[in-house]
Amino acid sequence: MDFLIFAVYAAVFICIVFYWNFFDVPGVKRKYLAGVFVLKLICGIAFTLVYSDHYGSRKTGDAFRFFDDAVILNSSLEEENGWVTYLKVFTEIGLEDDERAMTYYNRMTHMQRPFYMGFFNDNATIIKANSLVLHFSRGNYYVHIAFWCFFSLIGLTAIYKLLAAYFPRKKAAMFLAVFLMPSVLFWGSGVLKEPILIMGLGLFTLGFFRWIYGEHKAADVFAIFFGLLLLLITKGYVLQCMAPAILGLILVKASKGRRFYLWFGLPHVLALVLVFAGGYISDKLDVPRIMGLKQIAFENVAEQSNSGSVIELPEIRKSTDVILHAPEALTTAYLRPWPWEWDKITYIPPALENLFLMICLLLMVWNFKKPYGLVIPILAFSASFVVVMGVLTGEVVSILGALVRYKAPALIFLLVLVFGLTDHIKLQRRFPIIRKIVKSL
Repeated sequence: MDFLIFAVYAAVFICIVFYWNFFDVPGVKRKYLAGVFVLKLICGIAFTLVYSDHYGSRKTGDAFRFFDDAVILNSSLEEENGWVTYLKVFTEIGLEDDERAMTYYNRMTHMQRPFYMGFFNDNATIIKANSLVLHFSRGNYYVHIAFWCFFSLIGLTAIYKLLAAYFPRKKAAMFLAVFLMPSVLFWGSGVLKEPILIMGLGLFTLGFFRWIYGEHKAADVFAIFFGLLLLLITKGYVLQCMAPAILGLILVKASKGRRFYLWFGLPHVLALVLVFAGGYISDKLDVPRIMGLKQIAFENVAEQSNSGSVIELPEIRKSTDVILHAPEALTTAYLRPWPWEWDKITYIPPALENLFLMICLLLMVWNFKKPYGLVIPILAFSASFVVVMGVLTGEVVSILGALVRYKAPALIFLLVLVFGLTDHIKLQRRFPIIRKIVKSL
């Protein structure tokens, strides 16, 4: 019966893909997007089975703990005047003054973080999102997988719509970059924060670039603010990693496109100044201290969970550490695990993905094409986001399994950057099989 309900919801979402205008992407048949959704459902189920087998306890793995806390929250509705209790726990307004509401709040194990991470607590966001979907799923976990896969598909489609407009001759490559990378498929299909994050990332970037170039409609303005909200309440640090590029493009817009690199680069220079001088202004702007706190938090999590994928990272003590360790951090974030680090079966997919990325990087260098025109802003945005995100995660995340997961959103833009800087005509001349594959699609 549970599978039947899941199949019904999956079919509903597939119908939405075929009939909602949002999924009307020039040059891409909707059946391909529906196929991606089905592939994501398979990955979501596989993700659940892997986590069930790997962790055993539902309180340990992210796949279940937020869902289980949401079940506790919704159980308050079974009491008399349960909606009052539920709303107090959900909104956390008047919570501490209500003993019954505090009982449910305290039963949930992940509404509060055990270690300070230096950012907004996003555990509550995913628990509350699961709580809302529970009103439709009636406790069927696989229905949540369908919802989360659809959330992610919305964000990915938004990113692809943007790229299809800027790279009309590279649609196949951009389709691969956005929809088909294993890390994005795997982590973007589970009942985690990532699918909601990807939805926010996609809606925001699509709306923002349309606004920058004056092609926006009212729906794009809504997409900017809704996407921004989702980024803030899921993983705020992703938005912070995008901040220099966002500010740079706003300055470019204000300067009417003149001296692009000067105005785009200005916020990045200020960000570097902040790394060195932020601590003298406020503790909240002390970048090395905040990154050090996050590094310690991950070490504590690794020790508490007895993680088997811990890697040694250089300690962050001062501002120069952030800069000097940046090249190593970028390598760690995007290229580990290395192909020779296959000591665990779970390392094989990301290692193969990293091998593919290395090949793409080499092909880009061999077939490099200097960017020009309207593709420069999207490539500059991608480069900025990839570097800042890579430095942050590569310097503070000491759990290799978590690092593979956290890089997934930035991996999309890394491949956009690589494919965007590759001369596809020269590449197809050197490898005619690529041309045949593209034409067959």
